[in-house]
Amino acid sequence: MPHETLYQTEGSSIRAICPRPGGGYVMTMGFPGLDIDTRGEAWLNPEALDMTLGKARAANIDLLMILPFSHELPDGVMQHLRQELLRHNLRSVALPITDFDVPSQAFMRAWHRLSPVFQGIYARGGTVGICCYHGAGRSGVVAAMHLICAGMPPGDAVQSLRNQFPETVENARQYDWLVDFSDSM
Repeated sequence: MPHETLYQTEGSSIRAICPRPGGGYVMTMGFPGLDIDTRGEAWLNPEALDMTLGKARAANIDLLMILPFSHELPDGVMQHLRQELLRHNLRSVALPITDFDVPSQAFMRAWHRLSPVFQGIYARGGTVGICCYHGAGRSGVVAAMHLICAGMPPGDAVQSLRNQFPETVENARQYDWLVDFSDSM
């Protein structure tokens, strides 16, 4: 199945899969398997979780960056995701960012430590997946960071993600932060 259609599969929370200049892909997604019931309560839908992780594996995902704080999620959901990631033989790293916000200094320190891991994944043509709650703001910012680090201007990075998921990068603060991030490189 071509990368361009993977995120469009109903039941999967994959939002965008973008090629990265120099090799590899970045993938954004809502929290795998997170669903909302008729009362507006979040819950873990095992079928949606399995479908999302299956589609991520089909897109050659090597690492899932998990951006929500565990207190944003229903009890036990983070632990369940980690068990399923192990079952699917997928690596993950939790690097929380506050919802509607930008990466903190602690996030950036971890980002720099992980840069060699990212480079190794991209050198093999692999995919780095990024999830937050809905797969728009925080995931979009971090996916754009990966594209910017590969030489894309911030506007092009955001637009390439928005071409697949228009909600990507939710506010002006996030966009302005990406411009500053690009300028600092």
